[in-house]
Amino acid sequence: MDLTLICAEKDIPEEGALLTRTVKGKRVVLCRSKRSETGIVAFNSRCPHMNGPLAYGRVVDGQVICPWHFFRFDIVTGETIACESMMRLEVYGVKVDGGNVYVEL
Repeated sequence: MDLTLICAEKDIPEEGALLTRTVKGKRVVLCRSKRSETGIVAFNSRCPHMNGPLAYGRVVDGQVICPWHFFRFDIVTGETIACESMMRLEVYGVKVDGGNVYVEL
C-alpha cells in the first residue's frame, strides 16, 4: 500500500465541506463522513461523467453532487446514485495516524 501524507486531520473542515489537495499530480478532494471507517474520505476531483470539478460541488447525505450536470456519487463507495451507470467516482483509501491524513493512490 502506497500511502502519501496529504494534510493534518485538523485541516479537514466539518462534514459537508470539501478540501482539495494535489498529490502526485492528482487533484484529490477530502471530506468528513460518518460512514467511513476513518471518518474521512478521499476521491478524485473530476466527475467521471464529463470531468466536472467536484471540488466545487456539494456533499449532501453522503453524496457528492457535480456542479455541472448534477450527477451524484456515493463518497464512500464511488457508486452512481439515482441512475444506472457504469460510471464510478474514483475513491482512495484513507489512513489517519498521529493527527495526519494519508491517502492511498
